[in-house]
Amino acid sequence: MISVQTNVSPKAFSVEAGKGRPVHVLGNDAIIKISSRDTDGAFTVFESRTRPLAGPPLHLHRNQDEWWYIVAGEFKFEVDGQEIYAGPGATVFAPRGSRHTFQNVGTVPGRMLTTVVPGGVDLFFEELETVAPRGTVPDRAAILAVFAKHGQELLGPPLAQRAGSSA
Repeated sequence: MISVQTNVSPKAFSVEAGKGRPVHVLGNDAIIKISSRDTDGAFTVFESRTRPLAGPPLHLHRNQDEWWYIVAGEFKFEVDGQEIYAGPGATVFAPRGSRHTFQNVGTVPGRMLTTVVPGGVDLFFEELETVAPRGTVPDRAAILAVFAKHGQELLGPPLAQRAGSSA
């Protein structure tokens, strides 16, 4: 796991609507609103926009808790085999070490705010984007190396690609 230590006390700031550091992560788009660099590694906050029927592959973070706040859309989460449906205003939590993924099961793009504690997921996203840029066929070995470096495991395909999956 990469640790961010800037030895600089975090300072107050704001990020305007629609602003932040955009990243493209395995077919999904996110905007880093508060990076782990901003919080001396304490946490990361990002906004994601998820296309209908899209979502990340099944994975786990060994050392990070993850919390989602649904801004818009309808989502199906899977956390350690438990199915959780969540719409606007709902929150979902996945503790460190849990196997988790989600899918936008609605017909319009969904939006979520996500907080990951401790930080570092933004650094993972940035590095993953370099080995799997938008519009390319990613090299699986390179992706797995980035996952391992950042204390994560890639465990399976997105929900939409699983046999018998229904949205």
